[in-house]
Amino acid sequence: MRKILWFLILMLNLSYYYSQVEIPVASQTDLNKFLRSTTLVVLKNDRTSDYNDAIREAVEKFWTLTPYEFIYESDFKKYMKDSGKSFLMINQVYFEKDKTQTLFDFLILTNGGNYKDVNDMPTIAAVPLCYNGALESEYAYKMGAIVKFVQLHVKTCKENPSLNKDNIAKYYLEKSGSPRKKTLYLLKTEIEPDIRTKNSLASVYPFSFEYAEREDIKKLIDKEDENAIMLHLIKPKLSSTLSYCVKIIFDAKSGLIYYYDSHKITEKARDYILKSDIKKLASKK
Repeated sequence: MRKILWFLILMLNLSYYYSQVEIPVASQTDLNKFLRSTTLVVLKNDRTSDYNDAIREAVEKFWTLTPYEFIYESDFKKYMKDSGKSFLMINQVYFEKDKTQTLFDFLILTNGGNYKDVNDMPTIAAVPLCYNGALESEYAYKMGAIVKFVQLHVKTCKENPSLNKDNIAKYYLEKSGSPRKKTLYLLKTEIEPDIRTKNSLASVYPFSFEYAEREDIKKLIDKEDENAIMLHLIKPKLSSTLSYCVKIIFDAKSGLIYYYDSHKITEKARDYILKSDIKKLASKK
């Protein structure tokens, strides 16, 4: 389990909150080491895992940065100290200033070497998948876009050595720009109920959008649709007392980030993308 800064550090003060964004940026030394490595994609020991099928398919379709092989979690310790290997794997993460140390599952990219354990290994890239223990089906269909972002992040950091954890989020959001020429694809069940009709959503989002099923979004990612952006919603399980909802919008072709935010779940702001999020997305220049 590692602590990490990515997308948000939630800091609460009575009735208001704000989020600070710091995305890990690896050193040029670690990036160069990664690019010379063979990447071991670590599958869960559970052979029936939806995640295993999804990550295998995504890597086979989209991974181009390094040679790769697939191993299982039970094999990880055998390879982790090999400096010629890198690893794409799930790790449990908590946000650094979260006193509850609530666990999330992240897809992380890291280098092998003489490290004590996975938490001491350098972070090359890290993307939140879900709250720890959530159903794999909640994110598996988007795994292609997540893998694309991991590769995009490596290339971006390598080509722009002046970027760091303090300015890279701004870089991504400015690079993505306005969604006016894209179509936003959403699961209807992930939208705030007040804007679930087409007319009500169109009243706050003047650009193209479509309600979609998970299979539709996966097809857009697989065919690398250059006109599609889609929502990655991270919410707690129904039985959970955890109270934050994270919203990220990725480009289906490149994995580029168009939007991120989080909110504290209340009676008025449930675990959906909210009207306020849609307005913010529409206002991007």
